[in-house]
This record gives sequence, structure tokens and C-alpha cells, in this order.
Amino acid sequence: MTFITYVVSHKEFEFPEDNSFIALQVGRSENKISINCKRDSTGDNISHLNPSFCELTAAYWIWKNVHEDIVGLAHYRRYFASSTSKLVVKGKRIASSAELSAMLNDADILVAKPRNYFITTIKSHYVHAHHESDYTQLRDEIAAQHPDYLADFDHVMDGTKISLYNMFVCKKSLIDEYFSWLFPVLFALEQKIDYQSYDAYQKRVFGFMAERLFNVWLHHQRARLNVKYLPVVNIDGENLLVKGIGLLKRHFWGKK
Repeated sequence: MTFITYVVSHKEFEFPEDNSFIALQVGRSENKISINCKRDSTGDNISHLNPSFCELTAAYWIWKNVHEDIVGLAHYRRYFASSTSKLVVKGKRIASSAELSAMLNDADILVAKPRNYFITTIKSHYVHAHHESDYTQLRDEIAAQHPDYLADFDHVMDGTKISLYNMFVCKKSLIDEYFSWLFPVLFALEQKIDYQSYDAYQKRVFGFMAERLFNVWLHHQRARLNVKYLPVVNIDGENLLVKGIGLLKRHFWGKK
């Protein structure tokens, strides 16, 4: 079976030295990020939406243009972690294609281990960090397009745990199901939300929404899918103290 993990990046970086990992350049820059990279601006694509759709322009490209049996999506700084792998990027061990393939022997899909916000719900976190009107429109769109998912939406949003980064490894036929569900929701909202007036961070609204919606879709599919949650390593390191302080500021003082 063919297996490729696409590593999403907008810039030149150190990528895994493994043929099963391919750099996927997002956006419209003319400068190639690596010699052998693919571009999300080729074939059937939405590359022009990258400032607001983030890694989802890569996800769309994978959906429409590749034919491997198993596909994955990682980020240039974030990969599924491993404590034993010989595959190393910037001194950090990342799960190899062999390890990931072996995990799929008893799982349908591999996704990021959920982050627990503890003091706040996923809904509260979103409305404190972003625009509450966007959240309302998102819920309304789920109710309109997928009313059978509304209970799952509320369950996830009323909880405190969420799998982030839109990362996955699974059979392409499975992730195609998800993308067929996801993108019509986002495209409808792209026509309704005045995101072009947002600053650069808030303009990434559809990437933020998709992180939540992936959890909603997985929750709805829980009876038929075996989901395996894996730790994620940030190869540049991550300042959890700064993230925690930011969360407190947004939650208690409304600073976005």
C-alpha cells in the first residue's frame, strides 16, 4: 500500500529525510521551499484562500489531487511524536511511516492527542479568543447542513478537550469522507463571514473552525471508527507558560 504524509509549510525548513514524507508548499509564493516539494496551487486547488483557510488549502489539495492508499497531514514544526523512532528532525524524534502504518493495524485514524483546557469549555475558549458571531454562524450552518451532527457539535463545544492542528493519518477513502462533509460547511461560511476585515490572526477563522469540526465529525463517527490519539512534538519547542497566560487573559479579562 502506498503511504505519504504531506508536511505543510509556507517556507523553507528542515524536513524529514524519508521518502514517505513530502513537503507540501501552501500559498502562492514563487520561491520553492524544497527541491522535491509539491504545491497546493496546482491541479484542483483553493491555494488563494490560504491566509484564511491555513493548512486546509493543503487538505483540499490532498483530497482532490492525490491517490495514495494512506495519507497523512503534518506541519513543518509539528509531527506525531515517537520515543523510539530513528527518524529525527532538528534533534526531535518523530513517528516514522513504518510506526504509523503499524498503528493503523488496530486503528482507523490517527489524530493529535487532545488538549485539555481545564478551566474553560471549547465554546467559551473560542468566543473569548475569536468572534462570537462567527461561532454562532458556525453552529447555525451545522444545523442547516448537518442537523444530525448538532448534538455532537454541542457535546464537543461544551467539553474541555479538543484535538488540534487538523493533523491525521488514515486511509485516503476515510479522510475523503470527512473533507466531503467539511468543505461545504466552510465554503458556505466563507460567503457569509466578513473575514476580510479581520486582522491577520483572526483572518485564519476557517482553520480555527476546522480544528473544532474535526472533533465534531470524529465524535459522530465514534461507533464505527477506532480513533487513536498520538502525542504531537513541536520541533521548535513550545512555551506552555506563555500559552497558559494567554488563555487566562482571554478567559478572565477578554483580551484576544
